Amino acid sequence: MRTISILMVVGFSVLMWSCGGTNGSDKSTDTAEEFKIQEKDNYEPGEYAAQQVLLAYVTKDVELLKEYASSLMRMALDDDAMDRPDFIEQLNSWDGAIKEIRYKSDIITFEEVYYAYGYYEKDKKDADKIYVVVLESKDKLNWVITVNPLRSMSKSDFEEKSITIFE
Repeated sequence: MRTISILMVVGFSVLMWSCGGTNGSDKSTDTAEEFKIQEKDNYEPGEYAAQQVLLAYVTKDVELLKEYASSLMRMALDDDAMDRPDFIEQLNSWDGAIKEIRYKSDIITFEEVYYAYGYYEKDKKDADKIYVVVLESKDKLNWVITVNPLRSMSKSDFEEKSITIFE
């Protein structure tokens, strides 16, 4: 029990650190209603949530991001969490679509957890690197952001993940 408490404190500390930002001078003028996402008739599991999370970051809409956050994360999210200078170029060039989604699962504290990796942008400087938004779910229906939802990864790491969600 003590180990779980320590892990929760460490996880929350990492969350707070990863949600840090800049001075807020780079505020977007788009709102979620103005930005055009590429809507589809049928979404893969986690795909719609991934698109909404990216929309929240692009438009700096913390309330939209909170809709896709766990209750613990919701308490930590504020306007500073929306400033991601390390991903500003990729977010600004995002076309509103999730290009592909891949999955993996893991057992965490005796419970199966599913991860969805939504590929949304290529790296313009490194042909082997892509940008993804990462979500997790315990039921394959309700998807929430991970501690560090915006990530870069190699194409080969992405392609090693499953095309279909695990049964």
